[in-house]
Amino acid sequence: MSKFEKKLCVFAIVFVIIYLGAAGLTIKTRFTEKSTAARLESARPDPAQEAQLMLAELFLPMMILLAVTVSFIIVRKKRAKDILVLDESEEKVQEKAGAADHAIQEKQAS
Repeated sequence: MSKFEKKLCVFAIVFVIIYLGAAGLTIKTRFTEKSTAARLESARPDPAQEAQLMLAELFLPMMILLAVTVSFIIVRKKRAKDILVLDESEEKVQEKAGAADHAIQEKQAS
């Protein structure tokens, strides 16, 4: 792994921890705090419906991060596979060049 990839992984882990903490705090404060301030509001959805909406709103960015992470892993594996193929083709070229050099040396020796 390159230094950039290591830094990216550490950043992603820290981001996930902070984000999950913020999501937990948001859920806790929405259901435990009762506001005493007078305000005009429209009809409030029931708590079950609000919880479903809140979970979707909180975890959508996590799904986006998951999609980016999976894409990163796929690209990384493809890049490693391409490097392996290039190394194999380079070895074949070197073998051919070695055989040609050997043939030239035999001709010069004769």
